[in-house]
Amino acid sequence: MKTDNWFQRLVRWTNGDSKPLHEPQAHVEFPKKETPEAPEAPFEKGPSLLKSSAGEITNFSLMVVSMFCCGVLILVLLLTVAYLPRFGSSYNAPVNEVSQRYVEQGVQEVGATNLVTNIILVYRGFDTYGESCVLFLGATAVIMLMAIDRNNTTKKDLEELEETEKMESKNRNQIIRHVTMILMPIIFLYGLYILCNGHLSPGGGFAGGSILGGALILCETAFGVKKVHSFFNHKVYHIIKVGALILYAVLICYTIFVGANGLENIIPLGKPGSILSAGIILPINVAVGLEVACTMYAFYIYFGKGNL
Repeated sequence: MKTDNWFQRLVRWTNGDSKPLHEPQAHVEFPKKETPEAPEAPFEKGPSLLKSSAGEITNFSLMVVSMFCCGVLILVLLLTVAYLPRFGSSYNAPVNEVSQRYVEQGVQEVGATNLVTNIILVYRGFDTYGESCVLFLGATAVIMLMAIDRNNTTKKDLEELEETEKMESKNRNQIIRHVTMILMPIIFLYGLYILCNGHLSPGGGFAGGSILGGALILCETAFGVKKVHSFFNHKVYHIIKVGALILYAVLICYTIFVGANGLENIIPLGKPGSILSAGIILPINVAVGLEVACTMYAFYIYFGKGNL
């Protein structure tokens, strides 16, 4: 039997000769799914340790050993705290023998009026040299991972970097440029002052190096990496970074050798309080400051540009 199309059914419906196009369907009830009843014992006991697999026994053993090690560590720390001198007790010595030596003979033995610098760069100079090595290794690791070379960069990547640099040079604010031109000499001068006066006043290599590194980052932000390359390129960076660490190593090894063998120090201490005093502290401060500045700038430039 041939069925009418939708237009013919619409005409008959408008004339009142038929029912609407779509009759309402009767409500159909779907059968309800029976929910399974909960078991009487929802939390059943798992298999015993003796019946578990080898992997479960290994995990349980590792957990027990970890808890035991944590307990031993906590016990050792608590015992250490229990044997510490009581805070505010009248029996506590204001200074012990080591710190008393630093305070009483630091200026005569080292030559720096800043006793903190005496401790950090001479009495604990080998430890500070280790910190400088950490900075050197950190910068080296960043260069190895983030440097752009022919093995990890395509021609398209280089073109994108060049376009990005052009866009950044166009969008640089002229106000920032002019303000940076005024502030840069002041910042560099202040950084050198902090760097070279660490044996006379608070400051030194780490503080002065941070200021110099920040000045390099500010210069790159305001004028671009090409402007920094005019006086601090890839070759200069490596010469300063490696040379500063070698200079520090030679000076600290000389100090340790002379002190351990009771030899006379041929490097004069100078007059305490003058800028050229304190023997090896001034060149060590310069070496540390240059190392810090190179590390800061390397972190910034390699994470952002991939190359100096």
